[in-house]
Amino acid sequence: MKRYLSVVLFGLVSASGTLAQPNLVKVRVRVILVDQELNQKPVPFFVVSLKSGARAAEVKTSLDGTAEAQLPPGRCTVSSPKPAELGGRRFSWNIQVSLSGAERNIDLTNDNAKVEETAAPASSAKPAANDLTEQFKRLKNTVVTVRSESGHGTGFFVDGKGLILTNQHVVGNSEYLAVQFDRTHKIVAKLIAADPQKDVALLSVNMAALPNASPAPLYRPGAGRTPVEEGERVFTIGSPLSLDKIITTGIVSKVEPHTIMSDININPGSSGGPLFNGAGQVIGLTTFGTRGEGGPGVSGIVRIEEALALLEQNRAKVRGTPPPGALLPVEPLTPYPIEGLKEALRAEKYDARPYYFAAGDFNIALSTPPLDYREQEERRLQAEREHQKRNKKQQSADGSTGDSDAPKEWEEEAGAHPAVFAIYVMPKAKEGFGSAFGRSLNPNSAAKLKFKTDFQTMKLFCGDKEVRPIHPGRVPVTVSVRNRVVKMEDSTYKGVYMYSPDAVNPDCGQVKLEIYSAKGGDPTVKTFEEKTVQHVWADFDAFRRAQAVGTQAASAAKP
Repeated sequence: MKRYLSVVLFGLVSASGTLAQPNLVKVRVRVILVDQELNQKPVPFFVVSLKSGARAAEVKTSLDGTAEAQLPPGRCTVSSPKPAELGGRRFSWNIQVSLSGAERNIDLTNDNAKVEETAAPASSAKPAANDLTEQFKRLKNTVVTVRSESGHGTGFFVDGKGLILTNQHVVGNSEYLAVQFDRTHKIVAKLIAADPQKDVALLSVNMAALPNASPAPLYRPGAGRTPVEEGERVFTIGSPLSLDKIITTGIVSKVEPHTIMSDININPGSSGGPLFNGAGQVIGLTTFGTRGEGGPGVSGIVRIEEALALLEQNRAKVRGTPPPGALLPVEPLTPYPIEGLKEALRAEKYDARPYYFAAGDFNIALSTPPLDYREQEERRLQAEREHQKRNKKQQSADGSTGDSDAPKEWEEEAGAHPAVFAIYVMPKAKEGFGSAFGRSLNPNSAAKLKFKTDFQTMKLFCGDKEVRPIHPGRVPVTVSVRNRVVKMEDSTYKGVYMYSPDAVNPDCGQVKLEIYSAKGGDPTVKTFEEKTVQHVWADFDAFRRAQAVGTQAASAAKP
């Protein structure tokens, strides 16, 4: 009996203790500001104080500007021990909120903040936040597009002798390196040094071939100084997805000993570009970017200090004769005209066979804008027709007819197709002896395939003259196929070479392609059939007509 009473008393005491302790509220704080361009900027690593009754908590926001705490219900004071700075203004908070229920979201924004203007000292080198237009004009000529066999990135001049910094992953092991200053100036680049661990590379070019180019001002570290502070605005100039230089802005999220984290967008093609502070000094190299769900992602920047050591150690290597300064081929300034695409669709018959053939251990595919667009549209239209067949009953019921045979809006295609002739070379796959022997014993087993070789390089000849490509590419390819018929797990390199529209000309005589394998030895030679040359040449008739009209208009406009 005593034991029973003890258990009951213990339960009552425990219950009363639980009832005396109120349920806590999960408080989620988000600090987000809107800049002068109306961009939402989360404020990371910002300390927020919360006090509810006798309980207080101090939290620090993460990269997305949020933080959480558990507090008892009731009146709560939310304050900021230190202000947040953005666009020349300080934002601080001291607000009262009511906590109840299981969760409570609190947003600290421009609207509920105390705002103070921060006048910069007269001696400050930092420009106003709205001075990005002038900064872009002043600094865009310090930036170049860096081209390699695997693609392109961005780089920037660090002195007046032609030294350029970029990311090591932009240049890789490419045998071909070039830098493009604008749409008409592209020259050979030479790799001077690289540090894969820090992802930094140093290139050299003949700067005399680029008379408008200029070096970027570099931040020079000093004792106890950091290149930038958390919450400070930064910007970059790069060549994402195209040859045109654009400016992108962001806010510094965190400054690490070797890197800087920011919400600035780093798209493919921007890697290796300069990150500038408000004073227009390079404080890092834009290296990688990740996209967040429903908001800005996080980008990583290699601090300029990591590159300065490589720069100073290798300056002496550039003494003597600079790399060649002859201009390399570039893409035409105008894209393929829309009228040419319309003609390709209007043609009743379009024979694609002359564009596809084989030579030795390689399969070859030729590409022109009309062929690409025709095949793309045929695939789209076929898919829509199949979709209509599957949904025929539903369309009859609701009275809709669809319009699968209509091409896309032509305005969408304007400028979307560069006027280039492309050659794709892909190594063939073959079945090994062991696999073939095994299938002879077990016909139901899958064939195991491997690539015969790897693509190394190629040369195109129009008559006796070698045609220089606009972009020579050597791209890695991985194939992973597993089914009852075929098993293939292998990697190789394919060739992707871009040429000017007049690269293949019926008047130059024989057109041939020399393909070099990674195995070495003599090249595989493929001579183009006459109908192939005629097809490729005819595909650019619309482009040549548009060029002639443009030239005549320009001549007529001259006084």
